Amino acid sequence: MKCFVSARSQNWRWTVVVIFVIALLIRVAFVLMLQEGFYFPDSTEYSGAAVSLLKSGELGTTYNRPPGYPVFLATIYLFLGESILAVRLVESVTGALLTIIIALIARRVGGEEVGALAGILWSIYPLGVFIVGLIYPTSLLALLLACGLLCFIHWADKELSPKRVFLAGIIWGLAALTIPAVIVTLGGISTWIICYTRKKRVKFVCLLLIGVSFTVIPWMIRDFYVYDRLVLIEPRIVAQLPRIDRSQKNVPEGKLDAIRNHPSLFAARYAHEFVHFWQPYPDHLAMDSRNVREEAHEADHRIVEKTIFSQNNLVTFVNLVSTGPLFLFAIIGSVTMWLEPARRRYLALLWAIILSFAGVYSVFYAKTRYRIPIEPYITVLSAYGLRETWLLVAVHFGFSNGIVKAEIEAEVQEA
Repeated sequence: MKCFVSARSQNWRWTVVVIFVIALLIRVAFVLMLQEGFYFPDSTEYSGAAVSLLKSGELGTTYNRPPGYPVFLATIYLFLGESILAVRLVESVTGALLTIIIALIARRVGGEEVGALAGILWSIYPLGVFIVGLIYPTSLLALLLACGLLCFIHWADKELSPKRVFLAGIIWGLAALTIPAVIVTLGGISTWIICYTRKKRVKFVCLLLIGVSFTVIPWMIRDFYVYDRLVLIEPRIVAQLPRIDRSQKNVPEGKLDAIRNHPSLFAARYAHEFVHFWQPYPDHLAMDSRNVREEAHEADHRIVEKTIFSQNNLVTFVNLVSTGPLFLFAIIGSVTMWLEPARRRYLALLWAIILSFAGVYSVFYAKTRYRIPIEPYITVLSAYGLRETWLLVAVHFGFSNGIVKAEIEAEVQEA
């Protein structure tokens, strides 16, 4: 038995190395094919804030976004110079690292086969590759979110520890400073702790929130002095709320007042955006318009004017054939995990994170790129569903003896 465990551990280490190398090579090859320019106007603001931070120690008087990503860019610029290619290469490495973290999470959820499958799936997943080349905070957020979750996903025979919960809080605080939507995720995580932790529930929730506060509160204090009011990380939150169609169009009405005064209209729009959050291919992109790209390029020549990544039949097809099966097997994985009581706590944790993003972005605008940070957990569920589907097919066609034996040995090792 010791030899078997040692062999499995050695095989897993080599599997992790191979997955990392594959993921890194794919991402490096992709970013080397990109133009030397920004694909979104937002990227110029993040880059400008990073440059300002290095020159003056401030993000700039006009910068009104979260600080996480500019600090990340400033660190790269400090050591490698102000280079778009350097940022993309660094994000290729962090993207490959994210692949390994996903594999580790999936391994703890469903075993080594599921871990390997999840790592392979994310290493080649088109959106997971595409995002590392955009100079956009989504990639950094996905990494921080996964690092925090790895602190929570532990082996079945182990309980949460105060140190891991506090560390997760610090990491998720950094994630919130990258994209504030994580604040809603923290509510889902806290609810999960109350429902699925056997003891020290209140203590763990407090430790989680203390860890988050450790990173978030200093920035909130800074914002209070800058804006002379209490700001929850980003001052643009109310401004980003959508306008609600009103029956009295000539009456001035603020966005919050419109939501309060027309709840049925807001509910209808919220339901529409929630469904749209699961759109398998990106749409409603302003940069898809040639005129918009030309205007952005005129304003800042670092923004690319021509791109092959605008919405077209090929882009739609690639997303459909990758996202469609991923979602299908994620549904299968969710159902099979629910039928196994020992794994329901993992299922609840994964869906708490997934639904928190769907819920908060449905208040604003639900776009495909906003879903990318939680697609790693859809990938984990998909890997589990794919493994269970394969076992079912193997049993049905009568070539499952070796597979079932391997599964039993794996269960014995984990126990």
